Amino acid sequence: MKRGGKERGRRIDGLLREVISERLGRLSDPRLRGVTVVEVRASKDTAVADVFVHLHGASRAQQKALEGLEAARPVLQGTINAELSLRNTPVLRFINDQSIDRATRIESLLREHGPADLDEAT
Repeated sequence: MKRGGKERGRRIDGLLREVISERLGRLSDPRLRGVTVVEVRASKDTAVADVFVHLHGASRAQQKALEGLEAARPVLQGTINAELSLRNTPVLRFINDQSIDRATRIESLLREHGPADLDEAT
């Protein structure tokens, strides 16, 4: 593996995240109001990029947000093509990242039960 390959990959992931986040913020589609780009992971050849998003609201609102993201895909890919000099413009795949919700739930349980309750359970 070439030296600096991982750093280049992380830099590309960060640039993609910045471009996608900035462009999403300028789109007028109301379905996209509760969308936060958490992370982007592009393949080595940048043919595909997984875009991990946090979707706010109930499951129906989250489904609508995913539909809005799919509808916005051509615009987002066009922006990436125009702003970044990549060999390939990645095909974006949107993934609902529920890790923030899980972490919030765990934190809530810890606050509710406290560390002493957890010690007794083990």
